[in-house]
Amino acid sequence: MSPELVSPELALALKRTLELLLLPPAGPLWLVLLGLWIGRSRAATGRAIAVLGVALAVALSTQGVGRRLAAPLEREAGPALDEASLRALMARSDAPQAIVILGGGVRSDRHARPERYRPHPRTLERLLHGAWVARVTGLPVLVSGGAPSGHEVSEAAVMKRVLETQLATRVRWAEDRSLDTGENAQRSAELLRADKRRRVLLVTHAVHMRRARAAFEKAGLEPVPAPTGFFGTPVHSDWLEWLPSADGAAMNWVALHEIAGRLWYRLRESV
Repeated sequence: MSPELVSPELALALKRTLELLLLPPAGPLWLVLLGLWIGRSRAATGRAIAVLGVALAVALSTQGVGRRLAAPLEREAGPALDEASLRALMARSDAPQAIVILGGGVRSDRHARPERYRPHPRTLERLLHGAWVARVTGLPVLVSGGAPSGHEVSEAAVMKRVLETQLATRVRWAEDRSLDTGENAQRSAELLRADKRRRVLLVTHAVHMRRARAAFEKAGLEPVPAPTGFFGTPVHSDWLEWLPSADGAAMNWVALHEIAGRLWYRLRESV
């Protein structure tokens, strides 16, 4: 199918539907169901497939597996930048000219006060890091993220509010139309090029950095990685990381989401 025949909204809905169906926790459960169905006629084969599905479901809910899936993705982001590194970048002739902080989702809670819409914890991590980068460098900030389906407020609007009212960081540009990483890059580039800025410090999670950086380069910008949220390298490691946990399930989902995102982008470019 030609990309021109698919609207961005439909493409996003298709991508998210496939993610929900194929990534944990649903993905391994399909194997269990397949094994039970096959087991009606071929008991040994069916049991083997069902056991594989259960084993994958357990493995993909442990921090041990999640860290090892994330670690190679995070290494591609490069090292975290400390204050000395940022000041050295700013002293160069090709110093960055702006900071771009990518959204990682918003949450809606009608009971929440004073605001119904709040940044997802992933977004908040990026905002905290981006605010620190802005304080060190003094560069203007762009936030990027459109309104997810069913939300009345864009990620960019929520990010801008939190940065300005709670983190004392002024936002110069709020790109509020993008629906995925590719659109983050394209629409951010439109705003930045209009202000004659091309070289930017790009703030997102380390696991997401390679895909984000490639998208911004494709959009004609010169991104300098400023990764945050490394979880592929544990502070400490013991046998508990091999037990199923909510943190482990979330960690595996993020890593597999990124792997799926890369495959999706390659598929879109090949059609």
